[in-house]
Formats: sequence, C-alpha cells, structure tokens
Amino acid sequence: MQTFTLDETQLSHEYGIGIGRWERYEKTQRLPFDAMWCRIPAHSESAQDNHPEVELAIVVGGTAVFTVDGEDITVEPGTAVLLSPGERHVIKAAEDPVRILSVYWLPAASGSGEAR
Repeated sequence: MQTFTLDETQLSHEYGIGIGRWERYEKTQRLPFDAMWCRIPAHSESAQDNHPEVELAIVVGGTAVFTVDGEDITVEPGTAVLLSPGERHVIKAAEDPVRILSVYWLPAASGSGEAR
C-alpha cells in the first residue's frame, strides 16, 4: 500500500494555482495515468488551459466553478468532471479554497479517450 497526501507546503505554482504532481512521490511501480493535486485559493482562478490528455478532475474540497468552452458549471465536493482532449477550461474558487485531484492520461490512438 502507498499513500499520496496533499501537502500544501510542497505545491509548485503552475497555471496560476498550486500544483503537486504525483511524480514527486516515490512509487513502487509505474501508474497507468498521471495525477496531481490542485489548490485554487479563495477568490481566484486557474489560467485557461487545454491539453491533449483526457482529465478527470475530482473536487475534494470547496466549491468549484468550471468554465469549459465558455459554459459554467458549479461543482461540489465529491463530484468529478471529465474533460475531453482540447476542451478549454478555467477553474474558479469563490469563498473557500478549492482542492482537486486531477487524474489524466493520453487517449489511446484508436479511441477518443471519452468515457464508455
């Protein structure tokens, strides 16, 4: 067993938010995905992003507003958002900081990378 703890003192500043890539943890085996902890301070937002990976963003703390290709959706803790490759997105925090576990991977060459 191995644990991956969100340690906010170890976050780097990327995309306008705090990021803790799981690459920094010692692993006993290679995982079939990449992952990172994200922390968006209260009253702030991430930089706009889009990428070739599929991303599953799981809100674990705070209420987030995801703006995806111009459409807003409010997301409570315990909710996951699946982003397809190329979708432009910004994540906003209101009154409280938002904490997210982001799991991401490149879609298979023959598939779209979307949920089945």
